[in-house]
Amino acid sequence: MNDHVAQPPQGASRLLVRKVVHSCERWVKTDVNLVQGARYYFRATGTWRDAWIPCDANGYDRPYLGWVKGTLRCHADGARWFTLIGAIDRAGASLFAIGDGSRWAEGWRASAAGRLDVFANDTALMYWNNHGAITLEVWQ
Repeated sequence: MNDHVAQPPQGASRLLVRKVVHSCERWVKTDVNLVQGARYYFRATGTWRDAWIPCDANGYDRPYLGWVKGTLRCHADGARWFTLIGAIDRAGASLFAIGDGSRWAEGWRASAAGRLDVFANDTALMYWNNHGAITLEVWQ
């Protein structure tokens, strides 16, 4: 891991991982083992594309896609098309929207212990037309 890291998010002091998250992968292992109740901070930068639609880790909404929005893998608060999503041990009940990390300015508390895995929120069968990657940093 590089030591010439940008300033940590407010409240964070230690970079746990910097991981490239490819939008075409259904799951990306971060190798971060979460401790239940511990506070974590996120920063995601870059742009990825859902077919021809570019966006950042906060994702996007399009009114014409409303009829298929129910097919997204994650429906947690703040989860839109191509929002960066986190999960603890890939459990469906643990899914949460990370986005660019700004939604968790005070930090996110792990509801359980386990490995943090992430993905771009999309319809399960449509990862074939995803392009690009963002860079995720997880801090403590």
